[in-house]
Amino acid sequence: MKAPAFWYQPKGILSTLLKPFGWLYGIGGKLLRSKDGQRFPIPVISIGNIICGGAGKTPTALALAKLLQLRGHKVHFVTRGYGGSQVGPVEVDPMNHSPLDVGDEPLLLARQAPTWVAKERALGVQKAAEKGAQLIILDDGHQTTGLYKDVSFVVLDFSQGFGNGCVIPAGPLREDLSTGLKRTDALIGIGQGEISISRPLFKAKSIPQPLVLPSNRVIAFCGLGFPQKFYKMLEDLETDLVATHSFPDHYIYKKEDLLGLQKMAKIHEGVLVTTRKDAIKIPTAWQISFYVLDINIEFEDPEGMYHLILEKASALRGKR
Repeated sequence: MKAPAFWYQPKGILSTLLKPFGWLYGIGGKLLRSKDGQRFPIPVISIGNIICGGAGKTPTALALAKLLQLRGHKVHFVTRGYGGSQVGPVEVDPMNHSPLDVGDEPLLLARQAPTWVAKERALGVQKAAEKGAQLIILDDGHQTTGLYKDVSFVVLDFSQGFGNGCVIPAGPLREDLSTGLKRTDALIGIGQGEISISRPLFKAKSIPQPLVLPSNRVIAFCGLGFPQKFYKMLEDLETDLVATHSFPDHYIYKKEDLLGLQKMAKIHEGVLVTTRKDAIKIPTAWQISFYVLDINIEFEDPEGMYHLILEKASALRGKR
């Protein structure tokens, strides 16, 4: 879905009218999360968010996996595989699985570490443990029920914040903010900003990778929960952003979409640029038609994050 504009504006008539539905949504989720989760012999680290899309949790999960791998830990990802048909548990094979099979984000995660798609994520954790995982990174795990999380990180992009502070559909929150923060061991804040919370805050930066273009005139397109962030990044790179086209989050591109984008590029005499998450959903034959802006998440205090993980997930100590 596309985030409605009023989610990121001061509370108005729409958010006020929809607030009772948000209350019901929040109560339903709270009841689901009231049950104790299954514990596992290996630590489970959750990377999630409290808003509906766009905070940067998947690139953050990739960066955290790299941090732990560099310290000698065997990391596996477990994810629900949003948008995919596989129920699982199944290990993602980028050579044979498509976004229609496993979703788009699992294909990105599988480039960094073994990745398991499981609609019941406890089954995915169990399968990963059987295959030699020393720890699990649970992608988009903050609202996940049915399993115990040794460490829970919530990702926050300061440019996005928590929107108007209302719960879906009145705003972008998946649950009441105070309730979601109570289950958080630490926040990972991307960009510049501060938040008043009685939890550790680890700062991070979203670093765009070098992008060499034949023209500075850019037509940007993406299917993200918060596309404005991608467009702002291109502007910060001093490209001439002449047009944008936003698709729903997790969108699977069709031939007519790609033909339309090519037409836009011709009209504006520019080049098409998208994200890596979008690129993996576009057929190989079309790959020459656009350029990809890759980003990396860099933690300002990786040692502090690692120390917190060791403190909370004692089973990792001494495992190298």
